[in-house]
Amino acid sequence: MTATGSGQTKRTAPRGPRAVVARVVRGEGAPREVRLSATFTVGSDAGCDIRLSDAGVAPQHVQIIFDGILWWARDLGGAGGTYVDGTRIQFVHLPEQARVELGEGGPLLSIDAAGEERSPEPDAAPPAAEAPGTRAGPQPAPARFSSETQIIERYLRPSGEGPAGRETMMFRRAFARAHRTSSRRYQLVVGIALLALFAAGSVIAYQMHKLRTLRRSAEGLFYATKALELHTERVEELVLLRADPKQVAELKERRAKLRTMEKEYDAFVREMGIYAKLAEDERVILRVARMFGECDATVPKGFVAEVRRYVQRWRSTDRLAGALRRAKERGYAGRIARVFAENGLPPQYVYLAAQESGFDERAVGVATRFGHAKGMWQFIPMTARRYGLRVGPLYDQALYDAKDERFDWEKATAAAAHYLKDLHSTDAQGSGLLAMACYNWGEDKVRGIITSLPENPQERNFWRLLSDRKVPRETYDYVLSIFSAAVICENPRLFGLDVECPALGDGLAATGR
Repeated sequence: MTATGSGQTKRTAPRGPRAVVARVVRGEGAPREVRLSATFTVGSDAGCDIRLSDAGVAPQHVQIIFDGILWWARDLGGAGGTYVDGTRIQFVHLPEQARVELGEGGPLLSIDAAGEERSPEPDAAPPAAEAPGTRAGPQPAPARFSSETQIIERYLRPSGEGPAGRETMMFRRAFARAHRTSSRRYQLVVGIALLALFAAGSVIAYQMHKLRTLRRSAEGLFYATKALELHTERVEELVLLRADPKQVAELKERRAKLRTMEKEYDAFVREMGIYAKLAEDERVILRVARMFGECDATVPKGFVAEVRRYVQRWRSTDRLAGALRRAKERGYAGRIARVFAENGLPPQYVYLAAQESGFDERAVGVATRFGHAKGMWQFIPMTARRYGLRVGPLYDQALYDAKDERFDWEKATAAAAHYLKDLHSTDAQGSGLLAMACYNWGEDKVRGIITSLPENPQERNFWRLLSDRKVPRETYDYVLSIFSAAVICENPRLFGLDVECPALGDGLAATGR
């Protein structure tokens, strides 16, 4: 209650909350439309204000927050993410009209956040007209206003309660005149702004088209280089077998062409500026992807964020630190890296042993139908024999066996290098990450899926495998864990880890950037 100038009291309505209307455009749930005036939650849980039962909707997927003035959307960690008007978000202010999608292609809500606000009653009614010849009595106190809304209600909005006073009509006419003038100016400004936006949009569209064209060109050059590299490796095998002078000359010619193409690709990437505006950790991630034979110009959307997540998983445990400490104490890492380099493979494959066994040469893995996987590289008996390792009599028991060469880390490392080289140059088509997937999955199991892709590096690589969503979760974790370990060890301090990584040569300098 507030006191008026006449001694009477008058109740004023409080300022009410703004409301939104949320409509379920796509998705399984009820109600299809709901009006809300406070923070609410959307998800599959029965306690949510809007419940959607579609697959992929998290129990609490997204929260729509009202802070008293504005509406906001906060992603609550659903696996498919939350999208506002097509853009994935974590926490964002909602426009007056917004489309909120729970996972890409998932349930869709239309949020009308224009809202409505209850306006307070005017502090005083317009004074009544005085009858001619009568004496004026006590005059009411002038109206007092506490907000712009009250002024608008008092002078500019017709109340429907009889004729308005002379002062009110003067206000309305003056406002209408000013409004007409400002409207013309506003239309001119809006027109100019729209023209500028159209011009800017055209430039942006052209630049985006140009960038897409450049990326496709870079991708073509990258994989043409990979194809030449694979052919060169096959020529090298023939040269080693026959030492034919013509083949030696062809090999030298291919190597020279390969170096030229790599330099051209480096120049192309610099011209595109792919690395120019990236955060330092993202640059490292892209460069390591290239080391493992994947195109850094076409890294899939979300891959960098996934690698960061796996880096956090390494940070949450001392497993990597313990494996690296063991490798250093026993002198493993440097020798392993050299073996891979001698076989023309990225020395970063050393981190595969960290994932497989933590550099424990006496590790015994789970039983398989072929016997136990054993040793630093966790060979099963069948693969070990194929690559020249003697398998001991205790192959079917979870025991260390001195007669089993899988426990001889140097012999096993040489076998692992030959195995990965074979995978690298055949089924994996030069993709290091695809070779890791084969190593983990077992080439007999993965061959059907891998060989279903065209036999060329541009169409058979880990990026393609990801886009087709054909990677089992176990293998996905395996590859991303090794990759993120390699990323960490390029610059441990950058990633917040206090670990001592093995020296693997030039590392990132090998990319030329």
